[in-house]
Amino acid sequence: MNIGKNILSKKTFQLLVVITILLAAGNSFLWSQDNVFEQNISIKMNGAKIQTALEAISQKTGYVFTYDTDLVKPETIISVDAEEKPVRELLDEIFNNRNFSYSVIDNHLIIYKEIDETTPIIREEGKTPVYMITGSIRETGSGNPLPFTTIGIYKKGVGTISNYDGNFSLKITPACLNDSITVSCLGFKNRIIPVNQAIGNNYIIELKRDYVPIPEVIIRTRDPLELILGIRRHISENYGATPVILTAFYRESISKRNKLQLYSEAVINIYKSAYVRTLKTDQLSVFKSRKMENINIRDTLLVKLQSGLDACLALDGIKNRFDFINAANVNDYNYRMTDIINIDNEVAYVIDFEQVDEIVDLPLFQGSIFINTYNYGVHSAEFEVNPDYIDKLDRIYVRKNTKGYTVKPLRIKYKIDYRYVNNRFYLNHVRGDLEFNVRKKRKLFGSNYYVSFEMVVTKIDSVNVARFKKDKISPSHLILSETINDYDPDFWGTDNYMKPEDNIKESLNRIFTRLGRYVKHQ
Repeated sequence: MNIGKNILSKKTFQLLVVITILLAAGNSFLWSQDNVFEQNISIKMNGAKIQTALEAISQKTGYVFTYDTDLVKPETIISVDAEEKPVRELLDEIFNNRNFSYSVIDNHLIIYKEIDETTPIIREEGKTPVYMITGSIRETGSGNPLPFTTIGIYKKGVGTISNYDGNFSLKITPACLNDSITVSCLGFKNRIIPVNQAIGNNYIIELKRDYVPIPEVIIRTRDPLELILGIRRHISENYGATPVILTAFYRESISKRNKLQLYSEAVINIYKSAYVRTLKTDQLSVFKSRKMENINIRDTLLVKLQSGLDACLALDGIKNRFDFINAANVNDYNYRMTDIINIDNEVAYVIDFEQVDEIVDLPLFQGSIFINTYNYGVHSAEFEVNPDYIDKLDRIYVRKNTKGYTVKPLRIKYKIDYRYVNNRFYLNHVRGDLEFNVRKKRKLFGSNYYVSFEMVVTKIDSVNVARFKKDKISPSHLILSETINDYDPDFWGTDNYMKPEDNIKESLNRIFTRLGRYVKHQ
């Protein structure tokens, strides 16, 4: 009996030693984070920019600053002479005691202004008021913008994505003030920022690349075809056997020779039927919408393309089965595993695919699909029609064709993302980029048209779910440019929307300036 006690005591002692060491290490880490503002440093600068002073503090502390450039104004010239002064006092001196607040998350020092009665709030009759959070997502080091980054409330179905320039805006109700915002992008480490430190601030948020260790890559190497076929077997548990209501922002644009001709936007509601076998189909209801049309161009668009809302629903490739994951078609493709990456704290295999050499009479797809290493869920898919055979496409991409013209597709690319929230995947982002050549018959040359359409889900509701009434249902083949006729910069009110890229804003401003009614577009 004593021997048993001695053995137990030894094991217990070993366990306690391990726990004590871990606790000591954890407390040391927490102490260093909590007390970085009390760390004494010395800086002497005369006539330097605030940005230069902050960079010097970063070098001495090992922490990186995150702040609103409109709030901090990094180009402001200051002079500072500090000898062994705490970081907090040094920052107060640099900012001339402007009552900024400071916090630390991971290795980031966040400078922000607390919410008060002066914080802007957006009000709309019949709706809950909202605060605005804006910012720009950049890659650490290079400073390059990170498009299509998901920005959302942690473990809740509220969010948006950054546009192609890396910019985003997100409207938050007061009920979310105690939540945190998660910023996630394929292959990068997540950033988490408390909502109450982001309200009213326009942050440049930097993300670091997140590399999966080589041993993990080796251990998890799998047959790519087995992973492709495993997607279908796990659809029910990954994507849910119950319907949900999605609120989404949609936009489409058509340009001719890089000149914007049509630009349409809408907030839509989607009844997303269950991903299991069901007789109920998806429904779509346009809540509000607007458009801009460049009416001064005499040679107006001759082709209405098969894109738009219909394509956004059809491109939910898990519900409608991407051709390249359909068991009946896998022999038409070659698959190879090319990478393993982190995404939103999950690990995903990257599988590239292309059509087999034997198929030369029709164009299939080529691209990459990102599959969760544990549950076979699809995080993302990026693909295009094989450019080598795209000239063999029939007219499925053209809805209307003006008599006397020929339409030739030049490039067709798609991107689809799913968001993993509370152990379930939801449709998150759909984008299509299409290029066509439209040529008048008996003419040697034609004109290139560029079509882009995009939908980002901004809210997921799995509780208040009901099919739409008949008078609220919009046809999925609706062509927005034929049904709306207004453009108002304050149009969206409390609804979330996706910021237009700089080139679109410039095009809109040029058009309205020429028409003599300049407005500042969001």
